[in-house]
Amino acid sequence: MLQSLTDGIWLADTGMPGRSVAISFGVHGNERAPIDAGLRLVAELETRARRLEAGKVLLVHANPRATRDDERWSKGGVDLNRCFHADVLARAPELYEEHRAREVAAALERSGAEVLVDFHCTVEPGRPFLMQHPPVSHAPSREAFSLLRAEILLADPDLNFGGVSLDEWMSTRGRVGICYETGWMSDPANTPEAVHAEMLNLLRGMRLLAGEPIVHSNKELLQLEQVVLCEEAGFAWREGVGENLQSLPAGTVLGSYAGGREVVLDEPAVLVFPKKRPELVQLGKPLVYLGTRS
Repeated sequence: MLQSLTDGIWLADTGMPGRSVAISFGVHGNERAPIDAGLRLVAELETRARRLEAGKVLLVHANPRATRDDERWSKGGVDLNRCFHADVLARAPELYEEHRAREVAAALERSGAEVLVDFHCTVEPGRPFLMQHPPVSHAPSREAFSLLRAEILLADPDLNFGGVSLDEWMSTRGRVGICYETGWMSDPANTPEAVHAEMLNLLRGMRLLAGEPIVHSNKELLQLEQVVLCEEAGFAWREGVGENLQSLPAGTVLGSYAGGREVVLDEPAVLVFPKKRPELVQLGKPLVYLGTRS
């Protein structure tokens, strides 16, 4: 039976032994493919059109207010995926997303979730990929990411991303936390049906649903090494540069600031989450993260 814990958070508990798995979606409210896929799974469990065989599943529509507004985060709010740092969770919450991060964390604790996969879409074009905090050799994470179709796995053992996201919150607490970027939000191949199938495959692989899972064990392995911050106003990317997961040689000019100073790669790198939309290029914030091949 599916139990509603609070707005947008549901727990399906069979009462039988088995894994405790969490699936989250809609941390960013306008990433429709994961949201529609997750809500479809909620409806299936609610109507018993689909039944769990064992264990329990926590389903988290992380930012329903932003989804209702069809925005990345709520009006006057902040990025929910920057609200899971210990310092943010410890202080008195003021904004909706700060309150919501506490609700989501509390639900994960209540469910005893051992594995979380947080489903997203990318803002810019690029291939689907997985991201995790532990090294690629981490066996419990490998069990989970091998059930997901993306061919690229990015590990961030030094927490260059900042320890601020939902998947990082899970993994820094000794559990499995994986961020799944299912593809560009405007890619016609990145559909709710495709993401829904991935969610079901995860649950089959965790032995919570009947059926044999598809195992995707062959991954291209990358490691996040550093972040490039925006140091001056008016940064403009060089033409042809700035695609997510783009591999570039040392000496590549990424772009230049309004005053003419160029940003140049010292070493070969893979671009991760390049900020190309003007509203995302902010002074003192990341322009791009840099990865290397493992």
